[in-house]
Amino acid sequence: MNTAPRVAPKTNLAAVAVTRVVAIVVLLGLSLVTFKYKHALEPLYGTAPVDLHLSKVIWAASILGSLAPSVPISRATLGLGLLLYALPYSSYWVAVYTGRLGDPIWGPVATHLVVLLPILSLGVAIVKALQEAPYAKDDASAPQSSMTLPVCATAINALLGLWPAVSLVTAQPENTIFLGLGTLCTSLWVAEPFVPDMKPAPLTVTVPEPIVSSTPSKSKKGKKNTPEKATTSSPSQSDRPQSQAKMSGSYLRLGLLPLFPLMTTAILGTPTLPKPLLETYTHPSEPLRILSSVRSDYSGVVVVGETLQKVPGQLGALDHLRYLRAGHSLLGGVWVGPKARYEDPAFLTTDEAGDALGDSIYTTFVFQEAARLVVKKPGHGTPKNALMIGLGAGIAATSFDRHGLDVTIVEIDQTVYDAAHRFFGLPTPGPGRLFIEDARLWVNNRSTTLTGSTTTTAPVADADLASPELYDIIVHDLFSGGGLPGHLFSAEFWADLKNILRPDGVVVVNFAGILMSDSGKAIVNTLHAAFPQCRGFYDSIEQSQNVTTEFLNWVLFCTPSPGKLEFRKPVDADFLGSYLRRHVFNELPARETDLALVLDSIPEDKREQYLLKDSANPLVQWQAQEALGHWKIMREVLPHAYWETY
Repeated sequence: MNTAPRVAPKTNLAAVAVTRVVAIVVLLGLSLVTFKYKHALEPLYGTAPVDLHLSKVIWAASILGSLAPSVPISRATLGLGLLLYALPYSSYWVAVYTGRLGDPIWGPVATHLVVLLPILSLGVAIVKALQEAPYAKDDASAPQSSMTLPVCATAINALLGLWPAVSLVTAQPENTIFLGLGTLCTSLWVAEPFVPDMKPAPLTVTVPEPIVSSTPSKSKKGKKNTPEKATTSSPSQSDRPQSQAKMSGSYLRLGLLPLFPLMTTAILGTPTLPKPLLETYTHPSEPLRILSSVRSDYSGVVVVGETLQKVPGQLGALDHLRYLRAGHSLLGGVWVGPKARYEDPAFLTTDEAGDALGDSIYTTFVFQEAARLVVKKPGHGTPKNALMIGLGAGIAATSFDRHGLDVTIVEIDQTVYDAAHRFFGLPTPGPGRLFIEDARLWVNNRSTTLTGSTTTTAPVADADLASPELYDIIVHDLFSGGGLPGHLFSAEFWADLKNILRPDGVVVVNFAGILMSDSGKAIVNTLHAAFPQCRGFYDSIEQSQNVTTEFLNWVLFCTPSPGKLEFRKPVDADFLGSYLRRHVFNELPARETDLALVLDSIPEDKREQYLLKDSANPLVQWQAQEALGHWKIMREVLPHAYWETY
């Protein structure tokens, strides 16, 4: 018996090229979705908790998508589009409920698994199907599905670093991106019936011609046996109704296309407040109102909220508190309404609407104002100017202005400055006193202008004390969301900053964390290498017994002067009529911790390891673990509903 040889079909090279390009586009889209998904979660979890196990979830999704059975591309594309339409709502509500569990590690992981994993798995499955599409089932030249796993996981993770540099992407709200990509997927599903099939023709079998004798033989019935002739078949009449039904289904898809986004927005509604918020929003069940909520390219979302009185006739601990929030971090706040009280009401400041503003809810910012109390060289008078690197709610900046100092502000986020000016009484800076940019570049440029060098500290003579480019006080307050920008804590940055500080000036550095942690040791060690004199104070209502091992707000005062850094005794004029300032300034000595304890805990052979440099700066990684503790603290400061409303 002869076996018919099998002839393999030829692979369409054009189809291979097209499917690979589409696969790359899908991977770009998955990376973009992941990038925006991260930003969507940051107001509820902060950066560090969201990032902690995200890459592992991406790998898990790639494993699931590449090893699962092949999926029909059309149906998978529709499913992916529907998941993307639901993403603004699923990401918010799942994160809300997992956040209420109070765990900054497993809460984000659970959210990733429920929300992101199905999207990435389906996307990777589509990439796998696209790779297989141009090849026949048994074609040995077809790419192996095992290659899909590392390629997809690596590509998605690597491309996350691309999107911050694309201004068109960063400027778009997360929901706009999700709905746009969802519409793209459903549009491709609608167009699928009109796209020619990329699969090669099925395998054909060649059958040799039978050998026919010259004399026809007769059958038993006397009929002649003749060789079979090849017949050409024409399309069956039954195929036409099937084709017509397929076209009818295509038009039905076309009619459904505009309904998908309409149904998701109309039925599910918007999970968060409109941005910008055009009118005050009052929470339906909590004593809370939101005065402002705006998008921020840097902070994600910047919110000004205000707590209301929960029990009529009885002031609660959190009643009448106005706060400034960026992402999942409080940048500051003040007491308002009945709690806007001063020793002398004439000193009360007001916001843009004329409402009275009381003391700061945090004593940290009042500690920063103690820079005015640092004793200067004889004959050098009192401070004349101050530089604010990082603004927050503008508490210290406003105080310096009220004491007659010329205040220069360097703040990276325009929306933070706008909120401080509108809702927290920040005065309008003078001409040339406001810079909305990254402080590293601004300080470096100013240092270069003064010294012509950005790597060494040029000596500044006493004769230069009158130079308007030098500052008496520099406040460095950049802690946000449980983390610190490492490039603004390096030895090179402190060298540049030292160049624009007067020889007897003072630098005030604020950070929140554990003083004896790796990050705390590195900050103190690097500052000590740049400034010969530093003193540290902790922010706490009551004196702490374990200050070096607790998560606290720390305010460090440093000076380039070789003389001892001392504080004068405060007088009534320093308090600006504030109960809080009187308390903090008088209690200053009781809040001090000897920084030598930190320096002595670092072995000599490891001092270099704790010196932060541009070339070796693990501060962000060290702070990530402490950021988890900061998240828990923030959830204790304000109830869950306050973080969920933005």
